[in-house]
Amino acid sequence: MTAPAPVEQPIPFVTVTNWVRAAKLCGIDIGRIFEEEGVDTRNLHPETAVIQRLTMQHVMQRCVDDTRAMGRGQHFPLVLGETFAFEYMSDIETFITTSPTLREAARSLEWIPPLLNPYMRISLAEHGQEARMAVSFDHPEASPDTTWHFTEGVFASLLKFTRMLLGGQQLFGRITLQHAPHQDHAVFEAFFHVPIAYSQPVSAMWFDRALLDLPLRGGFPLLHEQAAQRVVQQVAQRAEQHQQDADALDNAGNLVRQIERALAQKPRLLGLGLEALAEELHLHARTLQRRLRDVGDSHSGILARVRYRLARQWLQDPALPIEDISDRLGFSDRRSFTQAFTRWSGLTPSQYRRSPGP
Repeated sequence: MTAPAPVEQPIPFVTVTNWVRAAKLCGIDIGRIFEEEGVDTRNLHPETAVIQRLTMQHVMQRCVDDTRAMGRGQHFPLVLGETFAFEYMSDIETFITTSPTLREAARSLEWIPPLLNPYMRISLAEHGQEARMAVSFDHPEASPDTTWHFTEGVFASLLKFTRMLLGGQQLFGRITLQHAPHQDHAVFEAFFHVPIAYSQPVSAMWFDRALLDLPLRGGFPLLHEQAAQRVVQQVAQRAEQHQQDADALDNAGNLVRQIERALAQKPRLLGLGLEALAEELHLHARTLQRRLRDVGDSHSGILARVRYRLARQWLQDPALPIEDISDRLGFSDRRSFTQAFTRWSGLTPSQYRRSPGP
């Protein structure tokens, strides 16, 4: 019997206000997206909110798709990157803006995983006459097809902050991307105005190595060092908190797996709401909500995952009518099931059933 997968560390959602701001600029309803993807909108303060990796991935794709549907010629990752600000990490912003050189400012890149995203890496490397800032994702399931949106958003932020440090000067001379061109590639290329190569070994922004040690006008040694000390303390505190969270995740993981098992074994619970599930688990509904919120999960998020997994399983049986599958999964009607399944997979249930190797 295969051992259950460990529950992943949730991502600190300190950038939630940037997402909301970018969605507003793109004219899309991110509140609806959050709700449909199981994000607990009652607990979205940037200093305390967390979000699961897959949920953030789904939210990003929904934002990209909805922005495309608006037909304004905008590309959501670029808008998100441009709106990014260290609103709740002022010490990092102070460190960057008071750096004497770009090389010194790049020290902040090592703080990205512990403070912003444990799965994302932004690294500086030097190659001959060039230097590069590369973006990668440290997760077994990460691939260019699932992370390209985030890479492009990070590149937009790097462009914004390096221009600020250089007094408006363009730093980057070329860009390489691991992913293939997508339907918004012309918007992306027009945004950066530099040569871009797709399907490359590394996603990186390249520039003249000599610029790393160019003196910056904003250098302020005293403020810079004070900010660095405070950030190092925050990183140490986060590491300690991470260990505590990891211990808590072991217990929370058991709860999440228990919920998923209960829903799979008793599908009638899928349509009965949180109270019925809590009763099945011998918990108070508020206790169940709180324990899930502590690990960045939610009843609606788990419900969506289990429904999607069961739907794919049951659709492989051609003798089982789609209406019956919809009813088993607790949907009010086939139309609601079709909308949800299309959101999850990009295909309607009928299309999924007809596709080879579903």
